[in-house]
Amino acid sequence: MTATGPLSVHHEQISSTRVTQSKQPPSWFSLPAPIRAIFDTFPLITYDENELPQRVSRSRSQNTLHMFALADASDDVNLSPNPACLKWQAYLLAKRIPFQTVSANNHASPSGALPFVLPAVRSRKEPQPQAISSSKIQRWAENQGTTEEKTDLRLEAYMSLIDQSIRNAWLYYLYLQPRNFESVARRLYVETASSNPLVQATLAHQLQAAAREQLLRTRSFIDQEDIYQSADAAFSSLATVFAGQKFFNGSDAPGLFDVSLFAYTHLLLNLAKRERDAPVWTNEALLEILLRHQSLVQHRQRVLDYCVGT
Repeated sequence: MTATGPLSVHHEQISSTRVTQSKQPPSWFSLPAPIRAIFDTFPLITYDENELPQRVSRSRSQNTLHMFALADASDDVNLSPNPACLKWQAYLLAKRIPFQTVSANNHASPSGALPFVLPAVRSRKEPQPQAISSSKIQRWAENQGTTEEKTDLRLEAYMSLIDQSIRNAWLYYLYLQPRNFESVARRLYVETASSNPLVQATLAHQLQAAAREQLLRTRSFIDQEDIYQSADAAFSSLATVFAGQKFFNGSDAPGLFDVSLFAYTHLLLNLAKRERDAPVWTNEALLEILLRHQSLVQHRQRVLDYCVGT
């Protein structure tokens, strides 16, 4: 794989934020002198919207989803190990919109965050369509002829459980739980980005600082028990949604809510597999919380079966 590790806890980016543009952590001057010297020489600057990489073809027969992906993934579909990217990858698969995936990093995105879609073009003579950022993928998909999802007044409340309680637990579990950071986050996002020890140390510091900053936006201090209790309550509430129905709102196919939840439940379960030399959770606290809610485990399998047929 090329050096494409998302520089966001996302890397979700921390789910779609740009770590390289996050505020400097209060402990900046406690960084080792060699690392500080790197930033004295190459200071961080916030740039305007990025241009697309020159290697992007001006003639594309297929839509392309640019996302964080692993080149050596064991599955044929190469599902992203990044919740923000996996959400939209699964959404396009569920909507049966043809596309190919391209491994990318945040710096390749015009918005500075992954994922984004480049629509297909038939020839160099056609006007080049603009990149579709993640916030516009749903509308773009509907313009491709997919069915618009039914309105449900519960959706906002349920989505807030995913975007807040579950996402916060994910950030803590992946980036601030020391054993999981070493066994999963470091291997996925740090070691794939660079082989230089100083760069790796800086990136690891950035990822953890960004996760900590995200969590402190909604609380005065980080309490593991409170974070996990909130996630357990959220999983419990969401588990009731699928009583007697396959997908949200009684649909026959996964919708945006289904894939938003799947983006976390799939990765929690998939990163528990001890296959070959793959990254795997060494602390399973959040995984064990999910496993107490078997309707969510079963929902994850239904989404997976529908999207990739495994």
